[in-house]
Amino acid sequence: MDRTAFHQRLQNEVLILDGAMGTLLQPHFPPGVCLEMANLENPALIQGIYQAYQNAGADIVSTNTFGANRIKLRHFGLENKVKEINEASARVARKVLPSSVWIAGVIGPTGKLVEPLGDLSFDEAYDVFQEQAIALAQGGVDCILLETFSDLKEIKSAIMAVRDHTDLPILASMTFQSDYRTFTGTDPLTAATVLMALGADAIGVNCSMGPQPMLEIVGQYAVSTDFPLFVEPNAGLPQWAQGKIQYEVSPQDMAHYALRFWELGASIVGTCCGSTPDHTQAIKEILKHRKPVSRAISIPFRIASRVETVSIGEGLPFCVIGERINPTHREDLIQALRSGNLQKIREEALQQIREGAKVIDVNVGVPGLDENKMLPQVIRSLSEAISAPLSIDSTSPEAIELALREIPGKALVNSVNGDPKSMNRILPLVKQYGAGVVCLAIDEKGIPFTAEERIQILRRIVEKAEQLGISKNDLIADAVTLTVSAEQKRAEETLHTIRRIKSELGLPTVLGVSNISFGLPERSLLNATFLAMAMASGLDAGIVNPGDARVMDTIRAGSVLTVRDPNSKEFIRTHRTSKSKTISKPQIEKEGVGGKIVQAILSGDREGIGQWIGQALEEGLSAEFINASFLIPAIREVGDLYEKKAIFLPQMILSAETMQKALELLAPHFKKQESSQKGKVIICTVKGDIHDIGKNIVSLFLKNQGLEVVDLGKDVPSEIIVQKTIETRADVVALSALMTTTMVEMPKVIQALRNAGVKAKVIIGGAVVTEEYARQIGADGYGKDGPSGANLVRMWLNHSQKGGGNA
Repeated sequence: MDRTAFHQRLQNEVLILDGAMGTLLQPHFPPGVCLEMANLENPALIQGIYQAYQNAGADIVSTNTFGANRIKLRHFGLENKVKEINEASARVARKVLPSSVWIAGVIGPTGKLVEPLGDLSFDEAYDVFQEQAIALAQGGVDCILLETFSDLKEIKSAIMAVRDHTDLPILASMTFQSDYRTFTGTDPLTAATVLMALGADAIGVNCSMGPQPMLEIVGQYAVSTDFPLFVEPNAGLPQWAQGKIQYEVSPQDMAHYALRFWELGASIVGTCCGSTPDHTQAIKEILKHRKPVSRAISIPFRIASRVETVSIGEGLPFCVIGERINPTHREDLIQALRSGNLQKIREEALQQIREGAKVIDVNVGVPGLDENKMLPQVIRSLSEAISAPLSIDSTSPEAIELALREIPGKALVNSVNGDPKSMNRILPLVKQYGAGVVCLAIDEKGIPFTAEERIQILRRIVEKAEQLGISKNDLIADAVTLTVSAEQKRAEETLHTIRRIKSELGLPTVLGVSNISFGLPERSLLNATFLAMAMASGLDAGIVNPGDARVMDTIRAGSVLTVRDPNSKEFIRTHRTSKSKTISKPQIEKEGVGGKIVQAILSGDREGIGQWIGQALEEGLSAEFINASFLIPAIREVGDLYEKKAIFLPQMILSAETMQKALELLAPHFKKQESSQKGKVIICTVKGDIHDIGKNIVSLFLKNQGLEVVDLGKDVPSEIIVQKTIETRADVVALSALMTTTMVEMPKVIQALRNAGVKAKVIIGGAVVTEEYARQIGADGYGKDGPSGANLVRMWLNHSQKGGGNA
């Protein structure tokens, strides 16, 4: 099926997507079996499930291939069967389903985090998804369904792999937590922004929680995008009752929610974990004969990081793009780039954000430096350290492409110009990687003098972009700032160009403001004055130095006068108090070497932490003192910031890894008799579960608390857990499960531990696990994330060591 047919059908019909596959397969197999092998070994069973959903009214039936990628299949020794399993699942479906029922080829995540959060490279992820997508296409699927992704960078690689190797429609779905963000911190607006730009044909949410919380996510999607929406909620949260997993949402309840999803704008409605064909039938009954709800959405120019979206345009807040990561006339940055001191770059970015920058422009052009190597390194480093979107400032298409592969969100490419060579090299990259782009009003002839000439260049760029399928919403125009020391009249021509861009092209506008004053004294005064004039002419964003107080005051005042600051709220907030908005600072050691250590942990300075640990030891501070006075308080502050959503998973992992490096450096200096007094923890994922991302993060935080962690890995049988707990005399057992089909193993492990007389406390966690479930199965505690889990374990062990009994 081609994409045109997909969209034509969705204009007229509300389609019903099927429900859970694993829930129906689970009773037929023991834990730890590769369910995807049933496509080859028991096709009749798979056919029966497909037919059951079709008979219940499903218009789209999804293949049994969620984990059929080489990384997950490798756990079972089946990595050489990717093609066979995926093709078979599609062909089994095609054999029994009529052509009116679409077959969706399901692709799930790899189970690994993509760099820099994990060790899976973007290219490796791309290759994994490419292999699966090609096999599904060859098997005859009608569309590709990307399900249960929580990492924008991973789903970016998946969409690109599918799009580059098939012409099939793509339904792209992410899974969210109770705070309406994904595991890695992405909110619905950001997800919609990035998935739209990458070229998904429908945007959705699946798994996550039950249907009630999903109403909020679908509602946010509905006002963020005009793309088709789909939703696949679980049948509620799993409950442990009468010795088995049960789900609280009945088919009738699900039908009620399906109607509400449709009212919000969803045009494809299905279900996920815990659902059955009965749920599908109830949804079909209530939604049949309904037409999709039309949504008239005005979408501004947007760019995004993994966790934050910035919108730029008429009537929106003026966007400050920080200019200082640019080595021109910056010897300190030149030296940092030459020496690979990425912490210097990160600190420059963070400081600009503290000063008010919403986007960070990144230029690493240094003579003799390999930009193709350095630019992606810097972009990768900034992507894990800051929340602001990034602008890639380069004239090299090769360096730009390498940098785009490192950005998890929607980057700003700075820039493309009217030279055909530039348009032919840069615009295809913008399309392929789902970026926004600065359209610079110059061409191969140079910088035009008149506004008319600049407008004509911009028209050519817009026309070329639209020919390539790039939305006008992904373009922002730069009227070009020239220094007034060379030609004073050109300043007014730039302002005139801005006004014409707004009235004739309907594009948002950006300028490199500081260029106006080059070579003149009192640059700040000239910059601020020109900026005020440009804002009055309609400028929407400026590449400026946010550390220039005069410029920032001009932006705040100008935003009031140009109605970009509703009710003068930001202006009043800023000038009512001298305290500007900053990233939270720790209420702990701030001075001396201790302060340097604390700051290194908070900022994730993996490269620099060794220097400060070494200095502290040279000053005569003991390893125990350094750990207790600086490291532990700092990592707890990181946990608090994460809990408050002041930072997100990338920054938390970076800080935790910095802490781990510090502890490794201190290890030889600890008094040996005290090294194992803080407690021992067994950690693993339960039998049948091959997902260990969350478990690995919890393990890292436990180690950072000074605990001895025995990591048994993934897919661990209960008897091994009991055996190792007894052998190691562990104080705590930490169990993880990602899937609803494997969380049933948790109560079995707890019972086995109790039967063996083990008194260790048990903490459980995982994507589908809840505090209520922990109570129901007899666990001692629940950890919703790495910091909270580690804090609970630490509290138990502290209580035990103070004489409170067994941990």
